[in-house]
Parts: sequence; C-alpha cells; structure tokens
Amino acid sequence: MQEGKVIAYDFRQLKSHEKKYPIHDLELAAIVFALKIRRHHLFSEKCHISTDHKSLKNLMSQKDLNLSQHRWLELLKDYDLA
Repeated sequence: MQEGKVIAYDFRQLKSHEKKYPIHDLELAAIVFALKIRRHHLFSEKCHISTDHKSLKNLMSQKDLNLSQHRWLELLKDYDLA
C-alpha cells in the first residue's frame, strides 16, 4: 500500500499439487508469488506485508518447517520486510 492505498493486485490459478497445500502454506506461497512478481519494485525498498493469519506472523520462530517453507523463508530474507 502506498499512502494507505493498494498499488497492485496479482493473481494466478493454483497448480494441481498446490491444491493439496494447507491454508498457511497457500498464504505464504501467495506472499512469495507477489514478491517475485513485484521484485523490481520491492527489492531495495522497505516492504510491509499485512496478514491476519497468526501462523504466518510467527513463522520465523517456528522450528518444525517443511522443505517448501524453508525455501520460501530463504527467499523472504532477500527483502527488507516489516
């Protein structure tokens, strides 16, 4: 959001294997997708991600992550996220 306004929306259909993901993985995958699509805008900027999903808010401190979550967290470390 820029000055409290959304600046873009992105979407895509789920792949067949993604339809089996739990909700918290789908929400994390959506964040990763948006960061990849908007990388040229966000890479060197401070970025604020809003979510109401409690498990995502505590994701960095969780110990039992699956392989996809580990990979996605590594990608998130490339950004200056708030």
